[in-house]
Amino acid sequence: MTTPPRTEPLLAVNELSISYGAGIPLVQELNFTVRRGETVGLVGESGCGKSLTALAVMGLLPPNLKTAGGIDLGGSDITKLDARSLRKMRGSQMAMIFQEPLTALNPVMTIGSQVVEVLLAHNKITKAEAAKRTLELFELVRIPDAAARFNDYPHRLSGGMRQRVVIAIAIACNPSLLIADEPTTALDVTVQAQILRLLKRLQRDADLGLLLITHDLGVVRQVADRIVVMYAGCVVEEGPVDEVLDNPRHPYTAGLLAARPHGSRTAGAERLADIRGTVPAPHARPGGCLFEPRCPNAQADCRAVRPPLSPLSADRALRCYHPVGGAN
Repeated sequence: MTTPPRTEPLLAVNELSISYGAGIPLVQELNFTVRRGETVGLVGESGCGKSLTALAVMGLLPPNLKTAGGIDLGGSDITKLDARSLRKMRGSQMAMIFQEPLTALNPVMTIGSQVVEVLLAHNKITKAEAAKRTLELFELVRIPDAAARFNDYPHRLSGGMRQRVVIAIAIACNPSLLIADEPTTALDVTVQAQILRLLKRLQRDADLGLLLITHDLGVVRQVADRIVVMYAGCVVEEGPVDEVLDNPRHPYTAGLLAARPHGSRTAGAERLADIRGTVPAPHARPGGCLFEPRCPNAQADCRAVRPPLSPLSADRALRCYHPVGGAN
């Protein structure tokens, strides 16, 4: 675990909603914070709004989506900034490691020139100074033989090396907030462990706030301080990572944990649990609790009114009328 984070949030997402078309909600009433030196894991099934939330924080949502609420980063509300101001903030104050490094990198530019481009855009330095800094970054993210790799194109690198280049680009200008969107999805287990160790080391050394987006609860337990569980565009449970994963209160969180692989096919092995049904489409979400159609604990009040996100303690919250383990 990291050093206890500071009190003041670096990033504060306040009542964020994202919608499209005739007001069809994609993300609703989203609230969470990230502090310096803290890793927050944002988890949930595909389609729950994790990546949309990351794009909203970066100011990269497509123009056909509408937002409401606030996203405060270091005292600036991102939702109220113009395109020029946002461009200045990206890279210098906040940066993102995208899900697929091969598509995140420009295939017709060498990896060195792509890092140099970022450095020149945000710093008053010469091209030679930027090239020197790029080599330092490559060594920092453990790219072997950095000088020889400088003029390589992305397709010549392995998936793990490409991800290290993307990380180098993200940290090039010393941002205070780093967003990692499924940074290890396409990597094998050994490379995944290397990338996670790299991210934690970089965060510790630079005192970064890290927002880690993933569906892998094992990754969250390994690197996160707090966890925010999303379902169908809403937060359903949040709190310290060990508390939530050791004692899940929301039936959805408990279902995610039960669905993880837990052994091999040996005598007495148990069948993997699953969560019945599927995530509802944005235009077909129920009026009450969003998880009610799939929930084993659902009752009449769950169908009538959507439960609020209520505090369980000073640092834990839950959106459920009938939680695992009984009433709050």
